[in-house]
Amino acid sequence: MEIRFDASSSIGAVNQYEWDLDGDGDYDVTASEPVLKHTYAHEFEGEMILRVSNMVGSSHVLKTPVHVSTMPMPQPLAAPRNVQVAVLSTVDGVSEIRVTWESEDPAAYSWAVAINGFPAGRVERSARSVNVTDIRREADVLVEILGVTQDMALGLRAGTTLPAAK
Repeated sequence: MEIRFDASSSIGAVNQYEWDLDGDGDYDVTASEPVLKHTYAHEFEGEMILRVSNMVGSSHVLKTPVHVSTMPMPQPLAAPRNVQVAVLSTVDGVSEIRVTWESEDPAAYSWAVAINGFPAGRVERSARSVNVTDIRREADVLVEILGVTQDMALGLRAGTTLPAAK
């Protein structure tokens, strides 16, 4: 698999790039250009080390992880569709809401609810609605639903905005 390493955002007058492509401490390639393409012949899990130097001999080292695999990248759970929020009650700007959504993604082990980006709870995989209490509505509130796999990987989010209480 070919990987493109790009050090063109290096700061200063760099005149030499030394690339240790397998993290063994031996620099495999020395170049004057900041971009290097390298093909890993086999799966690799390790780090790439880059040493950049200028004309007066100063150098800096960067290490970055490299993961090369023949396994396909897992696809995230699909975002739920048709996320809707209904206000059940509001007292002094604090509401109880009912969130509903649709999904047929069989990989969803459970569903998570987020309020303004913060986790607010989880429900079982068969659920397509949940009541959430104590929603402060001084400002608009972002309500999101996302699937969760059995190994706790998070799916794509979908949501809607609940307007501030008047």
